[in-house]
Amino acid sequence: MPPKKVSRKKLLKEPDEFISTTGKVLQFLREHQRQVTTLALIAIAVLIAGAGAYYYLLWQEGKAQAVQQQALQLYQEALSASADPDKEKESYKRAREKFQEALSFFSRSRVSQVSQIYIGHSHYALKEYDQAIQAYSRCLAGFFRPMALDGLAYCYEAKGDFSQALEQYLKGIEEESNPLRGEALVGAARCYEALNQKPKALEYYQKALAKSPKSRLVEYMQKKINELTG
Repeated sequence: MPPKKVSRKKLLKEPDEFISTTGKVLQFLREHQRQVTTLALIAIAVLIAGAGAYYYLLWQEGKAQAVQQQALQLYQEALSASADPDKEKESYKRAREKFQEALSFFSRSRVSQVSQIYIGHSHYALKEYDQAIQAYSRCLAGFFRPMALDGLAYCYEAKGDFSQALEQYLKGIEEESNPLRGEALVGAARCYEALNQKPKALEYYQKALAKSPKSRLVEYMQKKINELTG
């Protein structure tokens, strides 16, 4: 049975639901005008504060990057000053201080991790191994993890703690995507050799040579393999 038609005249007499609801809202706003105004002002203040914080963080990051560029230049100067030990040492100190200044402006994201890594490098170059370990340890989560593991391993190796150094090298080797995996293999071989585990040392020198047959360390690796098999 078809639905019963409602006349247009009857529809016009019935209250429009949208108009009715809108009227109720407007009445509520009139009755609670002060509270609504207060809430609106709070919402605007929150939005302004959020936008201000966002742009302040952008400014901080930009300032950190500018200081970081100065620090990198000082670090390059230190690398170029190897013929003059005093100048080299002073350049590493100045570079480290600049990287720390960059961190004071911005201590988040990859920008801060670049500074942390180079603070570690600078401490290592100055033979301040414990401080370097602290800096590298702050970069174990994220994009710079391979460099942090490599830095930690070199620090422990320089301190003569070959077991700890080996542990860091092996962590680097486990990560297939690690761009420093070849160096980690050589480092692990050195540590095994220092720990008088010659069969393992030979194994890792051979693995390193097979992985990086055109490495700058080819002659060194081949020499070590000959010594351990001779």
